[in-house]
Amino acid sequence: MKKTGNPENNQAVRGEGAKYIVGFYHYGVILTYLSAIAGVVGIILSMTVNPFWGVVCLLVSGLCDAFDGAVASTRKNRTDADRLFGTQIDSLSDLIAFGVAPIFIGIGLGMKEWYFFVPLCIFPLCALIRLAYYNVTEETRKKGKRVAFEGLPVTNAAIAIPVFYLVATMFTFISPLTVKLVMLLGFCLTAFLYVLRFHMPKAGIRGLLIAIGTVTALVITLALVRTYVCGVPLISPVLP
Repeated sequence: MKKTGNPENNQAVRGEGAKYIVGFYHYGVILTYLSAIAGVVGIILSMTVNPFWGVVCLLVSGLCDAFDGAVASTRKNRTDADRLFGTQIDSLSDLIAFGVAPIFIGIGLGMKEWYFFVPLCIFPLCALIRLAYYNVTEETRKKGKRVAFEGLPVTNAAIAIPVFYLVATMFTFISPLTVKLVMLLGFCLTAFLYVLRFHMPKAGIRGLLIAIGTVTALVITLALVRTYVCGVPLISPVLP
């Protein structure tokens, strides 16, 4: 049988990874791994406890993802295999945390009717397409720092979904269907922006800090309005 692959390249990758197990394990990927773990925990908590905790985990994933690239770039003498692994593992982690976990927030919120199935399936599909497209353009672009993204990066789900969740649950006193429809709008709009071709400037560390501060202030404001104006408790009851 004809052997496939390049043994020398495979040996080089093995030499740069862990000695006894596959993969890379260093401080440059810790935040990426934590983001993925937070996404999985968010899925579990959304389905078994309350979607509120899924939103909290989504925010944690977003915070980890905001700085994982900056942390990884501090490692000196990074090899091509290390960089490629970082790109791939980051996208796979993003698919879990920002493509799959958010739909379980919706399901935990009560979006279990059959007519929600299609949009809830389209959301992770658009995230998958966006991430795959990013990986292709990342490998084919010329050297140098990326200054802009095409389409909305999937990590922005860490902003959009919590905001729509807080706004949607403000309508709990009207009807459960109203809450679900507002949440549905959030999923559809975010998914559409994932694949819409437009250029979004890439923020640096200063921009990220400003964005985090702005989002934090917005989330706290919405939470206060929701609790003290609309009378909805911090941890909303699960809708039928």
